[in-house]
Amino acid sequence: MDAVGFLTEWISHLITFILLAVVIELILPNGSFQKYVKMVVGLLFIFILFSPLLRLFHGNVDTWFASVQRQQNETIENDIERKKKEIQASQRAYILEQMAVQLKNTAAEELMRTYGLTVTDVSLTIGESDQIPPPIEAITVELAEEATSVVKPIRIQSSPSTTEQHDDIARFLAHMWEVDPEMITIHLERRE
Repeated sequence: MDAVGFLTEWISHLITFILLAVVIELILPNGSFQKYVKMVVGLLFIFILFSPLLRLFHGNVDTWFASVQRQQNETIENDIERKKKEIQASQRAYILEQMAVQLKNTAAEELMRTYGLTVTDVSLTIGESDQIPPPIEAITVELAEEATSVVKPIRIQSSPSTTEQHDDIARFLAHMWEVDPEMITIHLERRE
């Protein structure tokens, strides 16, 4: 409602109430009952006189409460979303760690037996997805030669190049882990 319409309505209520109060005063007989009626009529007149202020405050209070409620809801939703992301991140990190440990344990014995290598670390790179377990994009395997105190006999033969050996180990692990060999990167620490 616009201000002019509101002011017109308020003035018409005031005039209507004054006319009604005058009629009631004329109808009532003189006596003790008349002073109680005048008091009630006066209180009602004060209420009608200040009703625009009450409407003004009532509207602002409702708006203010709605605003505060909306801000609280947004804050709570933001907190919930932040906690959810923290939980998902920690869950992904835990799953990633467990997957790396499982891959390491699966390959450790066979690598030792076949190549004489020890798995020192397995790290995974995963894709952004809500899948559990998350899709693996890359596997980095840290290997070390088994340290032996026995002197190895000298063999004169052509040994495979480092790249060929890494590719061979990557294919071996890919077959064991059932992944694409291109996903696996080998880092081999040689002990002299």
